[in-house]
Amino acid sequence: MPVINTALCNKCNNCVEACVANAISEKDNYSCSKCVKYCLSIDVPCAPDLYVINFELCNSCGQCIEVCPNDAITWFEVVK
Repeated sequence: MPVINTALCNKCNNCVEACVANAISEKDNYSCSKCVKYCLSIDVPCAPDLYVINFELCNSCGQCIEVCPNDAITWFEVVK
């Protein structure tokens, strides 16, 4: 399954457009509201919006990985 490294993602939208299964969407990260007061004084990795992959819709075609200019999407192998 593909996974998105939000630290590398620049939200170019290439993956969303390339996904024929419509498995990638933008989601608001509401947990930022808990620490937003610290963002001004401390360098913290904050991603108020991010892309998420719906694994039930994903067909593992790899198109999102191919079009990502920042290598923010990689394969994650599920070990059973």
